[in-house]
Amino acid sequence: MNKRMTKITWTLGLVFAVLFPINTRAQAETAPDEYKADNMARVEALSAKTEFEGKFSLPYKVQCHMHTLKPGDYTVVVKTLEDGMKLVMFRREGSEVVVESKPIPPTPVPEQQGQSAVLVRHGQGPGRYTLEAVYVEKLKLVLMLDESGHTQMLDKIFAGVKRVPIS
Repeated sequence: MNKRMTKITWTLGLVFAVLFPINTRAQAETAPDEYKADNMARVEALSAKTEFEGKFSLPYKVQCHMHTLKPGDYTVVVKTLEDGMKLVMFRREGSEVVVESKPIPPTPVPEQQGQSAVLVRHGQGPGRYTLEAVYVEKLKLVLMLDESGHTQMLDKIFAGVKRVPIS
Protein backbone atom coordinates (compact mmCIF):
# COMPACT_ATOMS: atom_id res chain seq x y z
CA MET A 1 0.00 0.00 0.00
CA ASN A 2 2.87 2.35 0.90
CA LYS A 3 4.61 1.72 -2.45
CA ARG A 4 1.38 2.38 -4.30
CA MET A 5 0.85 5.74 -2.53
CA THR A 6 4.43 6.74 -3.32
CA LYS A 7 3.91 5.95 -7.03
CA ILE A 8 0.64 7.88 -7.11
CA THR A 9 2.26 10.89 -5.38
CA TRP A 10 5.20 10.90 -7.81
CA THR A 11 2.90 10.55 -10.81
CA LEU A 12 0.68 13.42 -9.67
CA GLY A 13 3.74 15.57 -8.96
CA LEU A 14 5.14 14.86 -12.42
CA VAL A 15 1.81 15.63 -14.13
CA PHE A 16 1.50 18.85 -12.13
CA ALA A 17 5.09 19.87 -13.08
CA VAL A 18 4.45 19.22 -16.78
CA LEU A 19 1.08 20.96 -16.94
CA PHE A 20 1.95 23.97 -14.75
CA PRO A 21 5.61 24.86 -15.29
CA ILE A 22 7.13 27.82 -13.48
CA ASN A 23 7.84 30.60 -15.95
CA THR A 24 11.15 32.36 -15.46
CA ARG A 25 12.29 35.41 -17.34
CA ALA A 26 15.76 36.82 -17.75
CA GLN A 27 16.36 40.42 -16.89
CA ALA A 28 15.71 42.34 -20.07
CA GLU A 29 18.06 45.20 -19.36
CA THR A 30 21.00 45.57 -17.06
CA ALA A 31 21.64 48.75 -15.16
CA PRO A 32 25.08 48.50 -13.54
CA ASP A 33 24.64 51.88 -11.83
CA GLU A 34 22.03 50.34 -9.56
CA TYR A 35 24.40 47.68 -8.21
CA LYS A 36 27.24 49.67 -6.75
CA ALA A 37 29.25 48.34 -3.84
CA ASP A 38 32.20 49.70 -1.88
CA ASN A 39 34.51 46.86 -2.91
CA MET A 40 33.99 47.23 -6.68
CA ALA A 41 36.80 48.68 -8.75
CA ARG A 42 36.03 51.17 -11.47
CA VAL A 43 36.86 49.80 -14.90
CA GLU A 44 37.58 52.26 -17.67
CA ALA A 45 37.96 51.44 -21.33
CA LEU A 46 41.47 51.77 -22.65
CA SER A 47 41.72 54.60 -25.10
CA ALA A 48 43.74 53.67 -28.12
CA LYS A 49 44.72 55.68 -31.16
CA THR A 50 44.57 53.87 -34.50
CA GLU A 51 47.92 54.37 -36.23
CA PHE A 52 47.48 52.12 -39.25
CA GLU A 53 44.89 49.93 -40.97
CA GLY A 54 45.34 47.74 -44.02
CA LYS A 55 44.31 44.48 -45.70
CA PHE A 56 46.32 41.40 -46.62
CA SER A 57 45.71 37.81 -47.65
CA LEU A 58 47.36 34.78 -46.08
CA PRO A 59 47.92 31.91 -48.53
CA TYR A 60 48.49 29.34 -45.74
CA LYS A 61 47.82 28.67 -42.05
CA VAL A 62 50.19 30.49 -39.67
CA GLN A 63 50.82 30.53 -35.91
CA CYS A 64 51.08 33.75 -33.90
CA HIS A 65 51.26 33.81 -30.09
CA MET A 66 49.36 30.56 -29.59
CA HIS A 67 46.72 31.65 -32.14
CA THR A 68 46.21 29.94 -35.47
CA LEU A 69 45.35 32.25 -38.35
CA LYS A 70 43.68 30.34 -41.18
CA PRO A 71 44.24 31.14 -44.85
CA GLY A 72 42.14 34.02 -46.13
CA ASP A 73 41.69 37.78 -46.21
CA TYR A 74 42.51 39.77 -43.07
CA THR A 75 42.43 43.36 -41.89
CA VAL A 76 45.38 44.43 -39.76
CA VAL A 77 45.00 47.36 -37.34
CA VAL A 78 47.85 48.90 -35.32
CA LYS A 79 46.79 50.87 -32.25
CA THR A 80 48.82 52.79 -29.70
CA LEU A 81 47.65 52.86 -26.09
CA GLU A 82 48.12 55.85 -23.77
CA ASP A 83 51.23 54.30 -22.25
CA GLY A 84 52.85 53.95 -25.69
CA MET A 85 52.35 50.18 -26.02
CA LYS A 86 51.37 49.08 -29.53
CA LEU A 87 48.69 46.48 -30.17
CA VAL A 88 48.26 44.66 -33.46
CA MET A 89 44.81 43.28 -34.30
CA PHE A 90 43.99 40.81 -37.03
CA ARG A 91 40.32 40.72 -38.07
CA ARG A 92 38.67 38.12 -40.24
CA GLU A 93 34.97 37.28 -40.68
CA GLY A 94 33.88 38.74 -37.35
CA SER A 95 36.70 37.29 -35.26
CA GLU A 96 39.62 39.27 -33.91
CA VAL A 97 43.07 38.33 -32.61
CA VAL A 98 44.87 40.97 -30.54
CA VAL A 99 48.64 40.67 -30.05
CA GLU A 100 51.05 42.85 -28.10
CA SER A 101 54.07 43.91 -30.10
CA LYS A 102 57.65 44.88 -29.44
CA PRO A 103 58.52 47.82 -31.70
CA ILE A 104 61.96 47.86 -33.26
CA PRO A 105 63.33 51.39 -33.70
CA PRO A 106 63.08 52.89 -37.20
CA THR A 107 65.67 51.57 -39.60
CA PRO A 108 66.36 52.49 -43.22
CA VAL A 109 64.53 50.19 -45.60
CA PRO A 110 65.56 49.66 -49.24
CA GLU A 111 63.25 51.49 -51.66
CA GLN A 112 61.94 48.29 -53.30
CA GLN A 113 60.83 46.95 -49.90
CA GLY A 114 59.11 50.12 -48.77
CA GLN A 115 55.54 48.77 -48.81
CA SER A 116 53.87 47.76 -45.54
CA ALA A 117 53.92 43.99 -45.12
CA VAL A 118 53.32 41.07 -42.82
CA LEU A 119 56.47 39.03 -42.30
CA VAL A 120 55.87 35.26 -42.23
CA ARG A 121 58.67 32.86 -41.31
CA HIS A 122 58.65 29.42 -42.92
CA GLY A 123 59.93 27.04 -40.28
CA GLN A 124 61.44 23.62 -40.38
CA GLY A 125 59.22 21.13 -42.19
CA PRO A 126 56.34 21.56 -44.61
CA GLY A 127 53.40 23.69 -43.55
CA ARG A 128 55.05 25.30 -40.53
CA TYR A 129 54.66 29.07 -40.66
CA THR A 130 54.90 31.74 -37.96
CA LEU A 131 53.58 35.28 -38.31
CA GLU A 132 56.65 37.00 -36.98
CA ALA A 133 56.23 40.73 -37.52
CA VAL A 134 54.40 43.57 -39.23
CA TYR A 135 56.29 46.31 -41.06
CA VAL A 136 54.37 49.60 -41.23
CA GLU A 137 55.79 51.95 -43.87
CA LYS A 138 53.83 54.96 -42.59
CA LEU A 139 55.46 54.63 -39.15
CA LYS A 140 58.80 53.29 -40.47
CA LEU A 141 58.47 50.66 -37.78
CA VAL A 142 58.77 46.88 -37.49
CA LEU A 143 56.44 45.44 -34.85
CA MET A 144 57.71 42.06 -33.62
CA LEU A 145 54.83 39.74 -32.75
CA ASP A 146 56.12 36.20 -32.34
CA GLU A 147 59.78 35.17 -32.30
CA SER A 148 59.13 31.48 -31.65
CA GLY A 149 59.61 30.67 -35.35
CA HIS A 150 63.40 30.96 -35.14
CA THR A 151 64.25 29.61 -31.70
CA GLN A 152 65.75 26.32 -32.90
CA MET A 153 69.16 26.24 -34.55
CA LEU A 154 67.91 24.61 -37.79
CA ASP A 155 65.21 27.27 -38.12
CA LYS A 156 67.82 30.02 -37.74
CA ILE A 157 69.88 28.49 -40.52
CA PHE A 158 67.28 27.26 -43.02
CA ALA A 159 64.01 29.10 -42.37
CA GLY A 160 63.18 32.01 -44.61
CA VAL A 161 61.01 35.08 -44.16
CA LYS A 162 58.34 35.85 -46.74
CA ARG A 163 56.74 39.28 -47.14
CA VAL A 164 52.96 39.34 -47.55
CA PRO A 165 52.12 42.86 -48.80
CA ILE A 166 49.50 44.99 -47.04
CA SER A 167 47.31 47.20 -49.19
